[in-house]
Amino acid sequence: MAKKSKVEKAIDKQKKSHPVAFLLVVIFLVIGALGGYFTLRYITKDDVFEVLGEQAITLNVGEEFVDEGVNIVAFGKDISDNVKVENNINNTVAGRYYVKYTVDNFRYNGVVKYRYVIYVDEESENGDTEILNF
Repeated sequence: MAKKSKVEKAIDKQKKSHPVAFLLVVIFLVIGALGGYFTLRYITKDDVFEVLGEQAITLNVGEEFVDEGVNIVAFGKDISDNVKVENNINNTVAGRYYVKYTVDNFRYNGVVKYRYVIYVDEESENGDTEILNF
């Protein structure tokens, strides 16, 4: 095996990491992760995705349902106008219906909120309590 030159010895010395450098990398990684976590918690502290009004509403067949909507705040910005609303409501037939609220947003991706609308036939003697069970 040939004897190493001064340049090769210097290169080998540079390849080795000092233990203090490794410790500093770990410390800065932990500080950065904690800083990011607490910053995200602060930015999203007032975020909300809530159904306004009652979650379950009971109406008589033929009555009109008026949706109160939702309140959505993501990263401190009101995005209630971006909500996608789907429903299967038929106010001419007694039954249990829903209103489904979703929003395409990084914060609430995949979150779905529901409001239930129960139409009962006012002429029914037993009040269709079976329909009311969730």
